[in-house]
Amino acid sequence: MELSQDQLLAKFSEVTALGIAEQAKYFLKEFVTDFAGNFEEVLELSEEFKTYAPEGGVDDVRELEEDKAHLFLERRGETMTVKELRDALREIDVDKNNKVCFIEYCMFKYGKTLKQLFAPKPQGNAKLLQQLEEAIALHEEVMAKRKADEDKMQELTKQSQGTGVKAMKAKAELEQMRVRSQTGQNIAEVRAAFKKKRAQKELGAYVPDPEELRRQQEEEEKKAKLLEEEMERLKVEEQKKKEQEAFKRQESQRRLKERAAAFS
Repeated sequence: MELSQDQLLAKFSEVTALGIAEQAKYFLKEFVTDFAGNFEEVLELSEEFKTYAPEGGVDDVRELEEDKAHLFLERRGETMTVKELRDALREIDVDKNNKVCFIEYCMFKYGKTLKQLFAPKPQGNAKLLQQLEEAIALHEEVMAKRKADEDKMQELTKQSQGTGVKAMKAKAELEQMRVRSQTGQNIAEVRAAFKKKRAQKELGAYVPDPEELRRQQEEEEKKAKLLEEEMERLKVEEQKKKEQEAFKRQESQRRLKERAAAFS
């Protein structure tokens, strides 16, 4: 039996009451065949959408105010003129509350309707749904790693402002983290570890093998060596800086003495 418009809107209000992350999951599950092999596109969009949420409400926010939605669309280059922006928002805002939630944006972007969203879906998608769950789990691990790295870098930045060995060590570690972040090495490691655990899970209980433990130990030793080298480099730079400053002071004192002698 086909749902009436009122019934569709009632069901839709239940979905829009969810947070952004849950809206993304709901949308992907309903259109799982459309995004097979490319689930990350919608998940990454949801992370971008969150950045326009009110400060302090990123984790719980469900929708964006009109001005923030304007900014989101504009920066993505998905509209060009003010009229197009307003027309797009009118089309996106399914429940007409002058706000835009993430699933409304997805429906606009991918050309979906309420009827399609809530239409009965064909059976036999178990494998695709499992792949979706794995993609979501990996995405969440990557986001958690990214957040942990950002917090760590903020803390190291504060510590590096001081002087002494602790500040020098913080500077060295911060530089290492920046390099790893720029090259994508840290996130790549999360993805690789996730895939390995998934493969081992399919074969049985996950137990790190000796080779994996050896590789991790070598990686930690490599990081420690690089940190030591970076600290040594910073120590040399610091010493050179002190010597240059001392030389400048001596030169300044010498010039002052020469001037004093000239007037004596």
